[in-house]
Amino acid sequence: MNSMTGFGRAAVAVGSRRFVVEVRSVNNRGVDVKVRGREVDAACEIEIIRAVRAAVERGAVSISLREDGVAGGALNADRVRALHGALEAVRQELGLAAPVELATVAAFLGEAGTETGPGITWEDLRPAVSEALAGLAAMRAREGAALAVDLRARLQRLQATVQAIAAAAGSLPTRAARRLEERLAALSAEVAVEPARLAQEIAVLAERLDVSEELVRLETHLGHLGGLLEDSAAPAPSGRKMDFVIQELGRELNTVGSKVQDAELAGLVIEGKAELEKIREQAQNIE
Repeated sequence: MNSMTGFGRAAVAVGSRRFVVEVRSVNNRGVDVKVRGREVDAACEIEIIRAVRAAVERGAVSISLREDGVAGGALNADRVRALHGALEAVRQELGLAAPVELATVAAFLGEAGTETGPGITWEDLRPAVSEALAGLAAMRAREGAALAVDLRARLQRLQATVQAIAAAAGSLPTRAARRLEERLAALSAEVAVEPARLAQEIAVLAERLDVSEELVRLETHLGHLGGLLEDSAAPAPSGRKMDFVIQELGRELNTVGSKVQDAELAGLVIEGKAELEKIREQAQNIE
């Protein structure tokens, strides 16, 4: 199981220049890739997107390329002196009092490098992109493992709540029938009720309050969700499957809540829906 949140970074030297590749990903319904970098031409961007899609199944992925000084930390001293001299000449010509500082030289040096440097190709970038994507995958796997631990704990709490609902629902028709009989007994002096009619009403009431089918489906969906979490060590994406199972769990809980006419059961259903919503929020970040 992998999270859709992650980060990866790598660097590559191209001649005297050094480039840094950074990859970030967040949750998304599908896969969406954006490439940023003035040095990236159309052909290189296509290859980057292809590499990202081969490594990521879901998520909004942003991959950026920027120049990070020169490779190996080398410094062209002659170029710095020449640029400083040119800036000093302009300063004196303009009559400015403040001397030219190294920060100003570095700023102009960076701008000159980005304008005149040679273009970068996919073959130049491939090692750094591969390394950054590997770092992204490792972080997504760590995040996914942490999410799996939290989801298992929440699933156990939801299962306990569903079991409590099943236990309380077992005696619900009997309690409802008893309440109906007590109300009719209070009205017996004024209204005559035939025993057959009373038995028929009790049967209809018991049928309306029966949630056994919903409870069976709830147990089935909970087992399916538990199976997906048990397979969390596998790299196969499971987020979409979890989304579907969670949606079905919510539907069954809503049906139980609409059927029961009992304060205790209603409270348990609300508790279950609250826990399910927490599971939904966590699962939305699963790839």
